[in-house]
Amino acid sequence: MSKPLSQEEIDVLLSEKAEGEGRTARAAEGSLPDASPPEDEQAQPYNFKRPRLFSQAQTRIINYVHESFARDLSVYLSAQLRTIVDISLTAVDQVLYSEFVMSSAPPSALYVLEDEDLGHKCIFEIDPRLVIYTIEKLFGGQGEFLDDAREISPIEQRIMSRVMQRAFRELEQAWKKAYDLSVNDVAFESNAEFVQIIPAAEPALNASFEVRIYDEPSFVNICYPYLMLEKMLGRAGMKQWISSSTSPSSPEVRERYEEALRTTDVTLSAELGRAVLPVTELMQLEEGDVIPLNSKTSDPMQVYVSDKPKFKAVAGRSGQQRALKITAVEEPDPDPRLSSLNPDPESHDAEHALDARTDGADGAEGSASQPDGP
Repeated sequence: MSKPLSQEEIDVLLSEKAEGEGRTARAAEGSLPDASPPEDEQAQPYNFKRPRLFSQAQTRIINYVHESFARDLSVYLSAQLRTIVDISLTAVDQVLYSEFVMSSAPPSALYVLEDEDLGHKCIFEIDPRLVIYTIEKLFGGQGEFLDDAREISPIEQRIMSRVMQRAFRELEQAWKKAYDLSVNDVAFESNAEFVQIIPAAEPALNASFEVRIYDEPSFVNICYPYLMLEKMLGRAGMKQWISSSTSPSSPEVRERYEEALRTTDVTLSAELGRAVLPVTELMQLEEGDVIPLNSKTSDPMQVYVSDKPKFKAVAGRSGQQRALKITAVEEPDPDPRLSSLNPDPESHDAEHALDARTDGADGAEGSASQPDGP
């Protein structure tokens, strides 16, 4: 049982209460420092029902992979549609699979991809309005975005399959540093409720992309099951990423690279100068005629390697052969906007290389043959 307090104990309690109230008032006036902990040391909310499943290192890898995928796919679609296609990664969110299904409004264009080695499936979702626009542009039409989405017909699916296969290969190439992904499309659906790759309560990761063509917004989404990414970004995937990003190549690998470079054939051409002739004069040229160029014999010539300016040189002879003496090496500043346009020979076909290649110096090889001409 509780015993009654004595008068002495009551006085002590009252004095402590008064002292505490005075300290609070002085702190409010600024005479005492604030006793609350700093903001970075305060407790942060944490949802135990939905814990964060990806570490910061894994999140950085996922962002890097999908940003690279967005750049490569943007280059390919721009070349195919003959217009500027801007694709950017907007968000990478950890969601429940049921949330992804509810966020996908039918009708949509859902490609179900499967990696046989992992034994898991993922979903590649693309705006059906973007599909119809792409098909119309491929057939030479003007291309207009519909106001309302509609289902993709089987014929349109077959026409779009070539573009989508290329998009899947771009996704594999983007994942190559972290995991050797190999996917095949196994199904197409227009309603996400009919696609059940994992239970509704299972966690997943959704990578969202914004696609803009002439200020017309569109979207692309990629949904991965967590169990699939757990295998891809496990210890083996992280080790492969760190090794390919930071570790120097071994002497054997470096020797193979150097040997391959020594035996690689490239086109070397030199430009003596340029001249502009009317068609009438060009048709009247005969053997022995002289064409004045816009450069002097003492001026250094531009030397091209595979249509790209690399050296400055002067003309001369080496024995009985015509020769060039390299006098300077050009180091052009790389343009970061064009870094994604360099075709990768291991993953890009000849068509993509032709579309993405920048124009070199036209007529360099023809000008290089001037010494043997009239």
